[in-house]
Amino acid sequence: MRFSTRFFSAIALSAVMLGAAFADPLRGVIAPEALQARLGEKNLVVIDLRSDEKKEQAIAQFKASHIPGAVHADYAHASWRVPRDGISVYLPSPAQFEALVGNLGVSPESDVVIVHEGQDATSFGAAARVYWSFKAMGHASIAILDGGWRDWISEKSRPLASGASAPSPAIYEAKPIPSLRASLEEVLAAEKNNVALVDGRPESYYSGAEKHKAVKAFGHIPGAVSIPHSRALDANLRLKDRATLEKDFAAATGRAAIAYCNTGHWGATDWFVLSEILGRSETKLYDGSMLEYSLENKGPVSTTKPVSGS
Repeated sequence: MRFSTRFFSAIALSAVMLGAAFADPLRGVIAPEALQARLGEKNLVVIDLRSDEKKEQAIAQFKASHIPGAVHADYAHASWRVPRDGISVYLPSPAQFEALVGNLGVSPESDVVIVHEGQDATSFGAAARVYWSFKAMGHASIAILDGGWRDWISEKSRPLASGASAPSPAIYEAKPIPSLRASLEEVLAAEKNNVALVDGRPESYYSGAEKHKAVKAFGHIPGAVSIPHSRALDANLRLKDRATLEKDFAAATGRAAIAYCNTGHWGATDWFVLSEILGRSETKLYDGSMLEYSLENKGPVSTTKPVSGS
């Protein structure tokens, strides 16, 4: 029996389509090369978080150059974190989140890739916080672009586009997973319940040598271990390999953990490493973090003297 070349081509195309339909969901980080290979896929939504002090400047930056097909949702101005009682650190409500990501063209079935500036560890923290927000709302397929925007444009052959963000709105239905989010009450009971508290801030904040301007007290939550968020990244601001992360985050493994920082931004990186890379699914993020903890004044704060020259 003879089969034409066209027949085999059709079979190959069907296999590719079936493979795409049943591909594993995204998780963790995605390399620039892997993202480039997927550009143009119908199910892919690339969200560019690049920010500026002024919203207009962030929009202009995106219009000038971005990954083809990307949509823009400035981390500082797009309501990824919402205020409650005057504190702008909290996870949006399901309805708020549905409106935000639905207007970006995200459906529950979308493969979402988050793009950050790639300028420093804080850039990655913004992406990790958005990633956690998606996970907390029950989204299955999401990844962070490893190295961010800076890594993308470092290779001159990678495609770029210009113009305004033009998403096609979608209907999004959140399915919240409360177990990913820690409350103040859980933080206060952490030691009694043998839960590790993981402070993702730089050591100067942990020790009490300095503090965030909105945080009421110097120092850290008693019993917390210090794992600065910057440990997650290498010199090129890419995520370190798993073996290195296992070593660098060893103080927080072996039991349930709650990651925190000042406003739930840096701590999101520690949550990301523990949960999404090291597979510690019992890890939570305390989005209220030191800002809520210190203002509520329901628990003590510890300080340690900074090491000389640190």
